[in-house]
Amino acid sequence: MVKTKGQLTIQYLLSFIFFIGLIVYIYFAFSSNIPKFLEAIEKEDARSKAYQLSEFLINDPGYPIDWENQPVDSIKRLGLSDEDSNKTNLLLNSKVNRFFQICASNFSKIQEKLALNESFSVIFCNITSSGERECQVCQSPSPPKTAINATIRRIVALNVSGDIRLAELIVQM
Repeated sequence: MVKTKGQLTIQYLLSFIFFIGLIVYIYFAFSSNIPKFLEAIEKEDARSKAYQLSEFLINDPGYPIDWENQPVDSIKRLGLSDEDSNKTNLLLNSKVNRFFQICASNFSKIQEKLALNESFSVIFCNITSSGERECQVCQSPSPPKTAINATIRRIVALNVSGDIRLAELIVQM
């Protein structure tokens, strides 16, 4: 067979079509996984932010150290940790109560002091000796409806005037 320049053979044309078909198949096969992957990333991001917020609230005393006795505008940073004992996951009852007082009167101040732009909720449950829960809730007045949310539950100790009690802190984002 004599070939001249510029002519296509049937084998070349078939292999080119097969190659393009293979590329299109691979693209569609992998592109169907992209939304699942992005959703998993968003879930992990929300979980990470919720954990960071819980860690920040539990193990930071805030600034100034006695912020629970200060006016709201002079508070720089919120934290619920008992600064005197220097123990991990030990919260001070007066800080917990002040946190929820500020939240009840002005949720935007809580967002400002925690440097958060998105909605969240903090639930604090004091666990009694009989196992009952007495809970306080701090949440956005109008939480947005999102498909992705994360909940972090942390068991903590609560210092109530020297009496150590069991409690739970729940952060949702």
